[in-house]
Amino acid sequence: MKFLEDVSKESRLLILSVICGAAAAAAGYGFLVFKEKNLMAGMQPVKVLAAAGYIAANSEIEKKSVEFIEMPAKFVTKAHVMDYKQLDSKLTIVPFIKGEPILSNKVSDRGSELNMSIPTGLRAMTVSVDEESGVGYMIKPGDNVDILLTFETAEYQRLYTATATILQSVRVIGVGTNFKAGASGGDYNSVTLALTPEEAELLTFSKDKGRINLALRPLGDRVKQNVKLASFNELMKQIKANEKSEDEIKREYIINSQTKKEVTDNEIKPRM
Repeated sequence: MKFLEDVSKESRLLILSVICGAAAAAAGYGFLVFKEKNLMAGMQPVKVLAAAGYIAANSEIEKKSVEFIEMPAKFVTKAHVMDYKQLDSKLTIVPFIKGEPILSNKVSDRGSELNMSIPTGLRAMTVSVDEESGVGYMIKPGDNVDILLTFETAEYQRLYTATATILQSVRVIGVGTNFKAGASGGDYNSVTLALTPEEAELLTFSKDKGRINLALRPLGDRVKQNVKLASFNELMKQIKANEKSEDEIKREYIINSQTKKEVTDNEIKPRM
């Protein structure tokens, strides 16, 4: 204290400022070190389970379909899965792409229940099928199909049979009692579809009017097209369109006759 008494007031203020600045610097440095430690701790890699490839919705999660990936600890939540036991025998509610972390709120152990397979806003409806109308029992949950109706109708007081595509790109959510995506149900006798309420009404009405057939769509093809009604008249038009005209038949006959004559004239006769 005697030292402070010997120096001027200005010097005392300067020394006090230096001491306060040093204290502030030390506190700031300590805070930065603390933040750096927290930041580094948050960036430490943590192993979580992710999709090893594309996993469709309503699919059972198998051990081979997932893999461990590393992600910063600060981004890991309670929903991330770090042990396969948490996924054993569970089904996906939504699809997962390769490398996407599996979240516990996106899987369910209620996969055997039909209402878990119905997309929001749609309704489940079942149609009876046999080997012919069900594409040889090769339709699987997750596929998309068109629905065709063959029925009798009248025009100009004449009764005739026609076939029409009544619905297109309808999602299959079950075959028989199997609702797992990608799995075949064997020789099933029914297919369950996901329909809008209006589509469900149309299909219900159509089932009593004729025979229902399903047409399997290629993977990823969901484009809807304008399709003409098929009838006996349209069949005959197509048959006639495929027929050759008399001029074409005569032309082919002349060409064939000339070809045969040229071959005969050019034959190599054996030496005598």
